[in-house]
Amino acid sequence: MQRLILFLAVALLLSGCIDVPEKKLLSDGGIPLDHECARPPVNNSHALPPSFSLLSWNIYKQQGDWQAELNQWLNNSDLLLLQEANASDELHQWLRQQEYHWFQVAAFNWNGIGNGVLTAAKGQPSQVCGKRLLEPATRIPKSLLFSYYSLQGSSQQLLLVNLHAINFSLRGRTYNEQLNMISNVIGDYTGPVIVAGDFNRWNGRRAGFLASWAAKEQLTEALPNPDIRTRFWGYPLDAVFYRGLTLEQAQGLESTASDHHALQMRFKVL
Repeated sequence: MQRLILFLAVALLLSGCIDVPEKKLLSDGGIPLDHECARPPVNNSHALPPSFSLLSWNIYKQQGDWQAELNQWLNNSDLLLLQEANASDELHQWLRQQEYHWFQVAAFNWNGIGNGVLTAAKGQPSQVCGKRLLEPATRIPKSLLFSYYSLQGSSQQLLLVNLHAINFSLRGRTYNEQLNMISNVIGDYTGPVIVAGDFNRWNGRRAGFLASWAAKEQLTEALPNPDIRTRFWGYPLDAVFYRGLTLEQAQGLESTASDHHALQMRFKVL
């Protein structure tokens, strides 16, 4: 709780440097954006391979030596999901060097620079859309990013959700509202789904909400081995949930550049 109180105090202190931009979605250009998360037609020109890899990491606004760790981990990962990404020129240059196409929800601007979840991939998605939701206490938004990727050998697309969850929702109402925003998009989707990111699961109540939501949406949590995920009061903050895919590998990656360790997964199309 001391960490949460400190974070709240700092967030309020910094609120004078923070604004919420009207333009919500950022990208490297050429990506079809959709504010309503409508389902796009299948486009196989940039399909993911039948067995594909995913790396999810809260990058802590790139305050540490993030490049060294990503260079060590990536190994040509097909999908990269970052939370707390700072839309700096340095990050964008690194993404170009890795030949990643990226897009980001600017949850808020901090000193004029967008911050929020960022998804990158070797190929282009057929469509992306972003959503924001205000933290009840700080009034600083958290972000959600939905994207659709074609899959080799499948007539259905992967629906990928990158999440930075609400933190200060003591009764859980806003936390559940954010989960319901995901349900509104994935609920009746019959293709494969991955929901990954920083779920801010830091107490039993939130763990219960998350477990009930995952069961309702028929999502399975990919448990990493070794499981070295960052924990608060014993609960892992980060997670990857999936359905309609086979999990081939799941591991935790230790980070000294961020206050969160990373998750690396490999999935196979059914």
